[in-house]
Amino acid sequence: MFELFQAAVTPHQILLSLLLSLVVGYWLLVILGALDFETDIPNEFSFDSDGDGSPDIQQAHGINTGGAWLTAGRFFGFSEVPIVVWLSFMILFLWFGSLMLNEWYNKPASIGQACLLFIPNLVASLFVTKLVTMPVAKLFKAMSDADDEAETVIGRTGTVVSMEADASYGQLEITANGAPLLINVRTPLGTPALTKGTQATVTSAGPDNVFYYIDSLKS
Repeated sequence: MFELFQAAVTPHQILLSLLLSLVVGYWLLVILGALDFETDIPNEFSFDSDGDGSPDIQQAHGINTGGAWLTAGRFFGFSEVPIVVWLSFMILFLWFGSLMLNEWYNKPASIGQACLLFIPNLVASLFVTKLVTMPVAKLFKAMSDADDEAETVIGRTGTVVSMEADASYGQLEITANGAPLLINVRTPLGTPALTKGTQATVTSAGPDNVFYYIDSLKS
């Protein structure tokens, strides 16, 4: 363990070690609840320099970098997961790769050799980060789809199709343009159960959008 610490604070490793420490500190604060972790993933990366709300990714001499930025995001995977998640994996793999490469190929230690080794380390870390974040991206996509469904469902009116809907169980059918949408619903605690055929409105989403709260149109 002491040898690992010595390797982590060597001149060619210290910067990555500091970055990794920031990553670990960030996630500890998230776990402890001191920081909120935002899972929303932007559909595109843009910069709004004039504050008018419209993207204007424009560099000097009229060179537009928006397409290149979006293409890089899709290729390397950082447009499909929250950027803090992508950077956390990237910094972890960079740190570990640098530690291994310098241990194997940089004896005695040389800053110049460490800089040369950083190039293949960067390429490999980008590739591994993309592979690791692919299943993570599917998870966040499912979460995003659930949020989108919640935004679509809340405020809609449907019909109770289960025998009844109460504080522990119920199903509501919402008429849509295509096939009817069937969702799990609950009534707020302390309110009467709604019988089959009752018209009700979706008022809010339950935890993790697993079910939705409803209220009778007669109330």
